[in-house]
Amino acid sequence: MRRKTLIATAAAVAVLAGTGGVAAAAMADDDRERPAAVATDDRDDRDAGDDKARDGGTRTVSLPDAVTAARAEAPGTVVSAELDEDRGRAEWEVETLAEDGTWHEVTIDAANGKVVTTREEQDRQDADEARDALRGSRTDLVEAAKAAAGAHPGTVTSVSLDDDTRGWEVELHENGTEHEVRVDPATGDTT
Repeated sequence: MRRKTLIATAAAVAVLAGTGGVAAAAMADDDRERPAAVATDDRDDRDAGDDKARDGGTRTVSLPDAVTAARAEAPGTVVSAELDEDRGRAEWEVETLAEDGTWHEVTIDAANGKVVTTREEQDRQDADEARDALRGSRTDLVEAAKAAAGAHPGTVTSVSLDDDTRGWEVELHENGTEHEVRVDPATGDTT
């Protein structure tokens, strides 16, 4: 889903006044989102989340573990997860959508798996769009990441639901190059 782009644009229009919740969080990282991990050529490390930090190869918390931690903090459907770097610290930013339509952005420290922050926001339109995009889905975010990693070499650094195409968008990095793989939520097939 392109929530961050839309939120950042809306926040910019509001002359950086910030509208609270996730919008403030989206602006807080100065649009300098950089993956905290790059792919290695080690084919055994292609699983979703077997990431190595740029600073010397330290393993980070896997995508599935970050999703588990986020769900424990803010139960709901996970609609995006992105490995990012904030002030030199690798973090997973995981968005969940609760049954009541509340969006939660949970930031997980990628070194130890602990929750750093949790923010929430109400956005009925985004919630409805996400639910529509997931209708009939048999593939969740973690399964989409695994499918993409199996289809393309690299390290998964971002998975998000694109409500326009009604599919998962997975970004992988391999030797400094970014690749995008789409995964059909109904079938789990990659394109």
